Amino acid sequence: MASFCGWNHKKPIQTFRPYNIAHRGSNGELPEETEAAYLRAIEDGADFIETDVLASKDGHLICSHDVILDTTTDVANHSEFANRKRSYVVQGFNVTGWRYEIITFEEFILIALYANRVVGIYPEIKNPIFINQHSYYEITSDSYLAFIRATFVGIGPSKDSIVPPKDNYLGQPTDLVARAHALNLQVHPYTFRNENSFLHFDFHQDPYAEYEYWLNEIGVDGLFTYSLVVYTSTKSGQ
Repeated sequence: MASFCGWNHKKPIQTFRPYNIAHRGSNGELPEETEAAYLRAIEDGADFIETDVLASKDGHLICSHDVILDTTTDVANHSEFANRKRSYVVQGFNVTGWRYEIITFEEFILIALYANRVVGIYPEIKNPIFINQHSYYEITSDSYLAFIRATFVGIGPSKDSIVPPKDNYLGQPTDLVARAHALNLQVHPYTFRNENSFLHFDFHQDPYAEYEYWLNEIGVDGLFTYSLVVYTSTKSGQ
């Protein structure tokens, strides 16, 4: 869900084009959910920076997509932390990793606050017990959308829930965007990447074509993207 951070004297978030939302920072170029990735995202023109929020055992909120740190840190190369390696069952899977401090949610907020312009934050709660108790159809129902619009300005659904694919081709769009817009809720689907392996066959290995489809044909209000430079250059040329 989207929110804003900033001071009144700063340049506000633009409203003349769909929002550019940095998925875990500029992680197409730097390790995801790190200070460097978020600073690069802001430098590259992100309107919002997105993070995944997990709670640590001692009650701190940290920014991490996974419960292990191998994907974003070099902890495996530090023998002094070898005794902290543990195995757990998480969401039905056996995972092994280390306990190691990374960027906190407070630090994430400060990155946005101290930017030289207003930058929105877009936190995602990982493993949310309350939300997970409800089905997809419940949380995308008209009644639920009407309930959340009193607090939130937008929703960030998976793009496959808006246009379900089949055999890596686009299927028939659902009515989720239309129903959300009818309630004055913005729609910001995730995630848009430039690698061919993440593009549906309809786009013929052209990420620009995917952007155009979602912005002009589906009519979404913003995109979660890995490559901010490409997205920004696409829109600035129009």
